[in-house]
Amino acid sequence: MLKFRVVGQDLTRLDVTRIVSDSRNYIYAEFRLIDDEWRHASMVTASFNRVDKEDCCYSIELQCGSCQVPWEVLEDEGLLEVSLQCESCFGEKCITTNTVLIRIHSCGKKCGLIPTKASPGIYQELVGRMDKAEKFIEEMIPITIEEISELFSE
Repeated sequence: MLKFRVVGQDLTRLDVTRIVSDSRNYIYAEFRLIDDEWRHASMVTASFNRVDKEDCCYSIELQCGSCQVPWEVLEDEGLLEVSLQCESCFGEKCITTNTVLIRIHSCGKKCGLIPTKASPGIYQELVGRMDKAEKFIEEMIPITIEEISELFSE
């Protein structure tokens, strides 16, 4: 597990774990949020960016200060940047951190199939929340808009 500490805008890596390429659904990142601004933020996201690959950047929302590292950024050996962003509870400000560079080491895999299901990003998280909200509203309202229209058209 990758472990980090966040104080103000300073992100520091705490572990010395050697990260090996091509791991899937195995590596997690844990962030110790020291300041109240980080702990009470409405949403904190971790960004994982492969500096040696184009268009390989994922933002993942933290749950209880941690998240799974997207497997896409662990493909092949190379360099990975990690940073955090958060928005204050009332959207008044956005706080960012410096990036921490992590070396991804080559694995011993020479052949074989690896699952390719994409990691969920912030977009999928928001769509999931919207679906839950829509279902909740539908359960609260006993009549549909179409049924209301029919009542008034009679």
